[in-house]
Parts: sequence; C-alpha cells; structure tokens
Amino acid sequence: MQVKAQQPDSQLQQQARLADYDMNVAKINLLALPFRDISLQYERAVSRKISLAVGFRMIPKGRFPMLDAFESYIDDEATFEELQNIRLSNQAFTVESRFYFGRHDGPRGFYIAPYGRYSTYGLDFNEFEYTIEGEDEAGNYYTETHTIALNGRINGFTGGVLFGSQWRIGRWVYLDWWILGPAYGAASGKLSGSSSMPLDPEAQSALADELENLEIPMVDTEAHVDSKGARLDMRGPWAGIRTGLAIGVRF
Repeated sequence: MQVKAQQPDSQLQQQARLADYDMNVAKINLLALPFRDISLQYERAVSRKISLAVGFRMIPKGRFPMLDAFESYIDDEATFEELQNIRLSNQAFTVESRFYFGRHDGPRGFYIAPYGRYSTYGLDFNEFEYTIEGEDEAGNYYTETHTIALNGRINGFTGGVLFGSQWRIGRWVYLDWWILGPAYGAASGKLSGSSSMPLDPEAQSALADELENLEIPMVDTEAHVDSKGARLDMRGPWAGIRTGLAIGVRF
C-alpha cells in the first residue's frame, strides 16, 4: 500500500515540473511599426525546449518601405525615381519551429528557429511614364510623354533560419529579440495595364523599352506589349532577412 501511494505522488510532481512554464505567448514586432509594418506572432510551447510559432505580417498600401537601402543595386536613376512613385502593399504568413538552449524551461533563452514564409506583394504604378521619340514629316525631332496605369502582384516562397533570444520580464511580459533570420527562395508575378486608346507601333516600342529598363530588386523581368496594353512578367530568386524586437504577453 505504501508503494502504491508514492507512485501517484511522483507522477503528479513530474507533471507539475513539466507544466512549470508558460505555454502561450502573443507578440507584436515593435521595430517594424515605424515602417507601417504590422507584424504579429503566436507561439505555443510543445515541450520543455521546443515551441511552434505562426506569424502574420501586413503592410498597408503606400510608398516602397526602405527603398533607399536598394539604391546601390539600381543602376538607372530614372528607374529609382519610378520606384519612388510605386505604391506597395504586403501580406506574409510564417511558420517556424523553435529550439531553445537556455537553462530555463519553456520559451526562454537563446533559440534557433527554422522557418518557412509565403508572402504576397501588391504593386501599383498609377502613372507609369514612357516617351515616344521621332521625326515629323518636316524632319523636326519631337518627344511625347505618355502614361499608363500598371498594377499587379508578386508571390514569394522562402525558407530560412532565425537566430534569436527571448526573455520573460516580470510575471506576464516577454521580450523576443529576432537577432538575424536570413532566408532564400523564389518569386513570380506580373504587372499589367490596359491603354485607354490603341497603341501604335512607335508607342508599343517605347513602352516596351521603358518596361525592360525597369529594374525591380531581386527579380528578372520580361515585357509584353501590344495595341491594347502591356504586361511585365517577373520571376527569379527571392531573398530576405528577418530581424526585430517583439514584446508579448503570456496567457
């Protein structure tokens, strides 16, 4: 009878020890907010040193964030000015597994987190300019500047590894430092627009040249133009880096 009484007590102690850490943490990335980037994450502990996390990021439509960081990769000044006029939106879904190496149980300490991300980028050129050059019947040189509205989307799949560290501050609050999370993958998409009037051969050629000269960071482009409008296909490698400082609460 004495042995049977000790066994349940031992099991209860083990269960209490395993449950002596926070299971759920909801977070928001503070460093992303100045860039109109709303980045949320939910983390769920599945064992003493392992957790799963899902994240959602949304950037409302607006100017290309941190465009200046890509300036050195863009050779054409006119292209850089065009990108300044672009309006971009973004949504991204991220899934990651976290492996903690700190001395505390639960989601605390240094961690390594392999992750996958699916992202979509909406692109809008309200007034994409192209210039027609030629000579009139009298031999006089002329230029005509026209605009066309283009809009489209880029879809990307990336995978990477995030290195970070998480602390519990007080009873309810967590601080999560996403130190560095490089990722690599592929993306594809297109921009398209219809002309309000039929495009003659000279206009088609000028518009195609302007689209071919448009350098969108990290993707290859191919222009298709006819009398009705234009389409720019985009495909290529896609890379990114995750970093941030998130604050969260346990529940």
